[in-house]
Amino acid sequence: MSAPEIPERTQEEALIDLLESIALEETALAHILNAEGEKIQAIAQMMEDGDIDPEDAIEQQEAVMKMLRMPIKKQMLLQFKLEDVLDFLEDLPPVPPEPPIEVQTNTVTATGFFNNIAVTDTATAYYNVEVVEENNNEEVNVQ
Repeated sequence: MSAPEIPERTQEEALIDLLESIALEETALAHILNAEGEKIQAIAQMMEDGDIDPEDAIEQQEAVMKMLRMPIKKQMLLQFKLEDVLDFLEDLPPVPPEPPIEVQTNTVTATGFFNNIAVTDTATAYYNVEVVEENNNEEVNVQ
């Protein structure tokens, strides 16, 4: 069995991955809590219908309470994890804004004659033009 491959990540990418993992765990916890809530509703309906005696209902409620302890503990750990990630994000140096990029097009149409037959073709080229301002001089970088 080989070791898992860990992809190269910047610190910012790693922090974003952590935020995504927190969100996924929160979603999983929400599903658990929803399922336990549905159990409570089912128990209440069974009590109204007389399908369960009070001792069994109390036993089921205690099982639900035990189950709810795990998501509550996990929620507290996720809160700590989230606070740590947010603190690290605040400490990252600001990312400089990207320079504005314009897309320019150039269209050429050519018509030629061969044996008295006209042939026309059109071609369009697209250019990313980045305008960089330094010392009040404009430079244009074509990519």
